[in-house]
Amino acid sequence: MATLTLNRIYCHHTTSGPGDDDVYIKVDGLRVWGEAEMGDEDGEDIDVSKNFGTKVKVSVWDADDAPSPDDFLGAFWAHKSQANTGEQAEVLTGDGSYYDIYYEVS
Repeated sequence: MATLTLNRIYCHHTTSGPGDDDVYIKVDGLRVWGEAEMGDEDGEDIDVSKNFGTKVKVSVWDADDAPSPDDFLGAFWAHKSQANTGEQAEVLTGDGSYYDIYYEVS
């Protein structure tokens, strides 16, 4: 068993739509954090941990009002093999955005 800890997220640039993004995060399809309103050059602490087996999928979304579907900002897989290798960073660039998300596996 491994543990994924999502540390923080940083927005360099929001999505191509107007206004700030309403960011939320899913781990293996379940919402674990957010919504947090984020604009260009905004950062947020996440501080969420989730146990997993071999690998776990993290996806980041921008919530939109119905009937518009939420914007997919990006996703990545964290693997048990990353345990105890320090903080990792992933770049997400979906829908014209540019985000960094920082996490650790232990």
